[in-house]
Amino acid sequence: MTNAMHTIKKWAMVAAIAATGAYIMNDPGNPKIALYWFETIFAIAGFAFEIMPLFATAVLLLMSYIVTGVATPDLAFVGWTTPIPWVVMCGMLIGVLMEKTRLSDRIALLAITRIGRTPLRLYIAMIVAGYAVGAIIPDVITVTILFMAIASGMCSAMKLDKGSKAATTLIMAAFFGATVPATNYLPNNVGIVGLLMVKDMGVPIQWLSFFIENIAFALLVGVACVGILHFFGSKELGKYMDQCLEHASENLTAMGSITRDEKKTLALTTLALAAFATETLHGIPGYYAFCAVVLLGFTPLFNLLKKDDVAQVQFSILFFIVGCMAIGIVAGSLGIPAWMAGKIVPYLENVQSLAGSSLLAYCTGILANFALTPVAAATSLSIPLAEIATTLGMDIKPLLYSFFYGLDQFLFPYELAAALIMFATGYVRMRYLMLIMAIRMLCGAVAVWIVASTYWQWIF
Repeated sequence: MTNAMHTIKKWAMVAAIAATGAYIMNDPGNPKIALYWFETIFAIAGFAFEIMPLFATAVLLLMSYIVTGVATPDLAFVGWTTPIPWVVMCGMLIGVLMEKTRLSDRIALLAITRIGRTPLRLYIAMIVAGYAVGAIIPDVITVTILFMAIASGMCSAMKLDKGSKAATTLIMAAFFGATVPATNYLPNNVGIVGLLMVKDMGVPIQWLSFFIENIAFALLVGVACVGILHFFGSKELGKYMDQCLEHASENLTAMGSITRDEKKTLALTTLALAAFATETLHGIPGYYAFCAVVLLGFTPLFNLLKKDDVAQVQFSILFFIVGCMAIGIVAGSLGIPAWMAGKIVPYLENVQSLAGSSLLAYCTGILANFALTPVAAATSLSIPLAEIATTLGMDIKPLLYSFFYGLDQFLFPYELAAALIMFATGYVRMRYLMLIMAIRMLCGAVAVWIVASTYWQWIF
């Protein structure tokens, strides 16, 4: 099949998926609903099948909402007036800086060489490194890119076959190291989007409380991920551990002593994190305080960021995020979240426990992830879930957090940007990935049940 025919086939498939979805979701009383679903599903399928560059698909989605009368320009572009794209942009700048100074490499390699003497300890080392790096790089995509670069380098140095159990295990260890800690951090995950949606309902956005309230789930899932990888591939990876440690040690030695720029980078990122976490002390919205501090990197005070560094920022991701936010915002204007909430409420009303309600919210996140991007789902469904919790006399946070946990789950790489980056290394076999993630999904459900039955009962 020629490239032209293959491209036409993908476009036809995307259009067919969108048309089918619009037909199923059509509301005869409101023709805008069918248009919304067609345009939205077309864009989501377009992202998955990569029929156009990410930037083009996102902008086309916004323009189509306006041209077809589904939304006004003020509504379609409102995502740019929120702190989300600006926080992500500054997070990417920190990632560029960490990559330039190689501070993130030093942290990860230190954890691997000091802790990772066996496959089991290597998995733990990756998560420890993820907590250290994730705390100072508030962008899970950037952290994933950095960890994939390190893990791919190890696979290449050890000459691991692509798709082998050993290679899959090593890459997945790095992936879990990059993504599991993100559950704990603001603004390092989709939680910031959902919390921003419900801020006016009395749910605060606080770094420390978010960390404390999510630590139990993150630790349980971290333990589960370590266990899954241990039983899946430790035997095969164990044959290469000496080479793995030798490669990490050589790279760490080659880096030499910590440089002045690394120290300044650590100071800048720590200060930015502190600015975000201490909103209650200085009174400035934490996300804007964070951005302001990061941009000090361009000033003579730090003299770390240069003009060339701006070119390294993936601005197409910002348009993707704003496009995904528009999906949820426009849906809200059409009453779609309220309709969805009406479908969910009867099930939640029959569940008499916090654990059962949290588990149902977790499953809602998983199902939403198949049809929407995580950002779009968080934008669309956070307010309905918060309203449901209020109606049923429950605390809002457990249901929201469980929903966010569900949005982090996937079976297919297209569901999550970080998963696409991981799969793009070429070292992970699809059937292995689906097996590992299916087991993790079940472990996540168990973790939600345990946390909602114990830890959340104590703190909420």
